Amino acid sequence: MQKQMAAIVSVPVNKEGKRLEVSLGRNMEKVIKANTDALWARLQEENAKHEKLERDHTQQITNLITNCINKDFPAIMEKIIKKEIAAVGQAVVRAITPVLEKCVSSAITESFQKGVGDKAVIQLEKAVNSKLEGTVARQIQAQFQTSGKQALQDALRSSVEASIVPAFEMQCKSMFEQIDGTLQNGLVKHLTAAQQQYDSTHSPLAMALRDAIGSASSITRTLSGELAEGQRKLMAIAAAGAGSSMANPLVSPLSNGPLAGLREMQPEAPIDPTKELSRLIAEHKYEEAFAAALHRSDVAIVSWLCFQVDLQGVLSLVPMPLSQGVLLALLQQLACDINNDTAKKLAWMTDVAVAINPADPMIAVHVRPIFDQVYQILGHHRNLSTTSASEANSIRLLMHVINSVLMSCK
Repeated sequence: MQKQMAAIVSVPVNKEGKRLEVSLGRNMEKVIKANTDALWARLQEENAKHEKLERDHTQQITNLITNCINKDFPAIMEKIIKKEIAAVGQAVVRAITPVLEKCVSSAITESFQKGVGDKAVIQLEKAVNSKLEGTVARQIQAQFQTSGKQALQDALRSSVEASIVPAFEMQCKSMFEQIDGTLQNGLVKHLTAAQQQYDSTHSPLAMALRDAIGSASSITRTLSGELAEGQRKLMAIAAAGAGSSMANPLVSPLSNGPLAGLREMQPEAPIDPTKELSRLIAEHKYEEAFAAALHRSDVAIVSWLCFQVDLQGVLSLVPMPLSQGVLLALLQQLACDINNDTAKKLAWMTDVAVAINPADPMIAVHVRPIFDQVYQILGHHRNLSTTSASEANSIRLLMHVINSVLMSCK
């Protein structure tokens, strides 16, 4: 009998434990996802701010370079051109002087060959001046178009290549190195701060979730052990009541009701239990019907049976057709399946709790442990976010009833 009760109890306990684990896992996933999304949004916002600052900094550097080229570069070029033009003028003079000397010598020689005299001197002077002016003008123009222009271009090119281009390259290189260094340092600092923030945010959350999992597992194990022990003791009480021949009217329903039903319900159970339970209800054999449903350890069958009968009307009959042991087991199994049809089960549990007599000698030892278990289940369900206001009020009323019963046990 104890082994059968242990098997009966283990199924709802395992179901409830799995349900708690699934619910806790879903809540953990929601919390982790919400925190991860918030952190990711914050990281994206920080990255956007950082990129905007870097773009502004780059734009400022670009503006400085543009201003330098537009304002300082023309003045430098003007100074270099003036300097180079002065040097080119000296080169032109040095190139033209030999040509002039040669022209003057040839003109003088020609004049002396024609004759010497005042008239000749005057003519010579005029000829020399006219020829000298024309020759000098042509030579200067030709020399400047050939050698002067090329010399000016070469000097300007060499000056630009030697002074401006290297300085501009060095300046740009240093500026871009500074930009690259600033970007690298900023990215490293930003990533370090983001990683530290991520670690600091998720470490307490992970510890809290681990603690919650450990607490839930401990509660599940405790409830499983206590539920199994309570069912085992209830069946022991039922067996003891069946073996005795006492004429106590409160004891005889327990010995003749659920125990007889348990003895009759051996492995050869009907395929559809609802038919047998419907027959028992039709015959008003409520004790045997509830004992058979509780023996199956199937909360769905127990709930179905409660829906089929007017439980409040059955509990108000005199004498009461249900024994105290069946009532206590019914309260325990309804509490294990309180998540389904919560409002209806709370009403049934309230009626059953009111009908239980804690002073009954057959259940007096087990009333407090089972009521404590039910009280814990109700307290946990009341704190859930899915519990409505009406359900919370019903739970509060049932907890007051349980407290009253427990106070009467002292």
